[in-house]
Amino acid sequence: MTTAPTLSLTPDITVAIATIGTRLANIQLPPPAAGLCYEILVQRPPAVMPRTTRPDVRYTPLDTVGLSHSRNSALAHCDTEFLVFADDDMALDTDGLRALAGHMLAAPHLGFTAGWRMGRLPASGRRAGRYTLRKHNAGRLCAPELMIRVETVRASGVLFDTRFGVGAAQPVGEDYVFVCDMLDAGLHAEAFPIVTGAHPDMSTGDDWDDPQLLAARRAVLTRCFGGMAPVIRLAYALRHRKRMGGWLGAWRFWAGRIKSG
Repeated sequence: MTTAPTLSLTPDITVAIATIGTRLANIQLPPPAAGLCYEILVQRPPAVMPRTTRPDVRYTPLDTVGLSHSRNSALAHCDTEFLVFADDDMALDTDGLRALAGHMLAAPHLGFTAGWRMGRLPASGRRAGRYTLRKHNAGRLCAPELMIRVETVRASGVLFDTRFGVGAAQPVGEDYVFVCDMLDAGLHAEAFPIVTGAHPDMSTGDDWDDPQLLAARRAVLTRCFGGMAPVIRLAYALRHRKRMGGWLGAWRFWAGRIKSG
């Protein structure tokens, strides 16, 4: 594999960290690293925003609620070539983020790329190396694995669908919907065997017991696949039937008859 170019000392990567209210106080940033800067987007901000002596950090108060609104604000205001979306409870791997951006510099045709969260990178198989991202293999993507080339995505007109994500009617799936929209817009993307961060706590997407989240997953598939959604929902239900409570749960998911809790 060709060695990726070295990033400049000035920021090439913005890490946009979405937070809300008092969760702001719990954010733990990595030490400064060449090529990276951080924008912390605060919904329901405190009356007095924090101050920092770090030149690589800025705080942005927002008057919106919902993760996708925060992501869209980051995309609108980003002034670096690359943008990463992160949550406020993640441990970021700055070496991994820089390596991922280096691969994007080496491949200017790529509109976005994906790394992996710690503990999820396969040890073998096709996904253990570099591979092209398609709708059928991009379902696992979430923050902070996704890195976009800002100007390419802006030119495509793709934004996060604010009906999806924490704080929205459908509280999961915003990253996958965004990825599918970028692919539908013709953007090229690849995944690399690079760890970009860790999520020590269970994320919303790991919960398979909440009927609302199951219904949201179904809505995500309908949104992303349109007329093909019934076939895709069937394949998805069969694959995840054990998580859905067996064959009956899988059928309820496919048919839209998810049993309320």
